[in-house]
Amino acid sequence: MSLFDPPSGFFPPADPDSRGLPSDPYLDYRPVFARSLPIQILVTGITATLVTILLIQLIFSAPSHLRIARTNFVLQISAALSLLAWEIASLVLILNASAEQSSRWPFMLDYIAIDFPPLNNPQIRGRWSTAGLVSWLSLNALVSVLTQVCHFLFALTTHRK
Repeated sequence: MSLFDPPSGFFPPADPDSRGLPSDPYLDYRPVFARSLPIQILVTGITATLVTILLIQLIFSAPSHLRIARTNFVLQISAALSLLAWEIASLVLILNASAEQSSRWPFMLDYIAIDFPPLNNPQIRGRWSTAGLVSWLSLNALVSVLTQVCHFLFALTTHRK
């Protein structure tokens, strides 16, 4: 031991389990990785990209679609547009909440995914107006109904042949 070396008990041990606990107690409260903020942003971005590509494909193939089944084409376009609006609104909400979180101490993001609309947490619900909740849930219902109708029509036309 030289004059410049610290004493042997100066540094804490590198092994996190040396403090006597069998596991990290904070890991019990952390949600699963699928409910994390990075995965929520990734899945929302991928879905918005795929819906955009679907919408572009529908627009380029509009002349042939309109001749075959006009109602089906209108339903597909309206379902894709409403889903794209829902995904963009979701991404805006996620990024706005993340920007708000990062502007407060400790200037970092939560690991947990953003819950929208906040139906389960009454403290956050005050930020959402009743009209905002009704419009969000209506858009969610519209996307679900249009998707199911398009799927039903597709299944109906494929079984008829």
